[in-house]
Amino acid sequence: MKPNLFIIGAPKCGTSALAHYLSEHPKVFFSNPKEPFYLSTDYPHLKEQHFLSNDSDYLKLFSHADQRIHSVVGEGSTNYLRSQTAVKNALEINPQAKFIVMLRNPISVSHAFHMEQIFARNEDVVSFEEAWLLQNVRKTGQKIPNACRAPEFLQYGEIALFAEQIERFFEVVPEAQRIILLQDDLQKDTLGTYKKTLKFLDLNYDGRTVFPRVNGSHSHRSEFIANLVLSPPKLLRAPMFFLRGVLRQTKPTYIEWIKSKLRKKSNRQELSVSFKEDLLTYFLSDIKRTEALIERDLTDWKKL
Repeated sequence: MKPNLFIIGAPKCGTSALAHYLSEHPKVFFSNPKEPFYLSTDYPHLKEQHFLSNDSDYLKLFSHADQRIHSVVGEGSTNYLRSQTAVKNALEINPQAKFIVMLRNPISVSHAFHMEQIFARNEDVVSFEEAWLLQNVRKTGQKIPNACRAPEFLQYGEIALFAEQIERFFEVVPEAQRIILLQDDLQKDTLGTYKKTLKFLDLNYDGRTVFPRVNGSHSHRSEFIANLVLSPPKLLRAPMFFLRGVLRQTKPTYIEWIKSKLRKKSNRQELSVSFKEDLLTYFLSDIKRTEALIERDLTDWKKL
């Protein structure tokens, strides 16, 4: 079966939680990994970590979907919304595919995404404010961490400028095949948002009432182990990435247990008032454009 659902972003907006809830619905099959990154051909290095070199490799991610059981077959690569190519590529694979976009206050998105890049070793500047100030320099290819696999992910401001991304998305995806959700709604009314999503996907409510938190803020318990696995020395890089790819594909039951023991809950660093003001100034006009595009009141996003 080919995928007919794409949760395309934005990152750090609740997509992992929604994908998790949907994946446990009896009529839904979700890819493993959740984010194959294959269709964003303008991010060429990301799909390499999953050893996806062609369409056949990509479609194998859905080979265990059963058309007698699963009416929804999906994946959830959160860079697809920002990608210039991913949504068009998805429609080439399946013109009737449905798309879910999730949005959140862009200040929170950029801050949380920076923390996620630290965790993934895509970023080596621990201070979000310092990393924010490096964006223009990094656009020229300078100050890029050695282990960084996606320099585009270091442009924290552009990642959370949603208006242009939404406009591009609306241009190619018919209204009946798209839905925009807010993380605010998922947090305040998880059950209602879940039911709304099921209705969009033509799925019956499965009676789910428990919605655990998924992919909250976290950090590594051991920086040494994290560096060895995520940013290995040059001689170990190829075999380590190969091993990680195999484990992603085979998903042994013990891996999730090990991962849970190697990470810990962690709060993001507090931002100074002056830096928050700078961020709001940067994002304010885009918030207003987004507000008009999605026809939602985003007043809370315009406050510090």
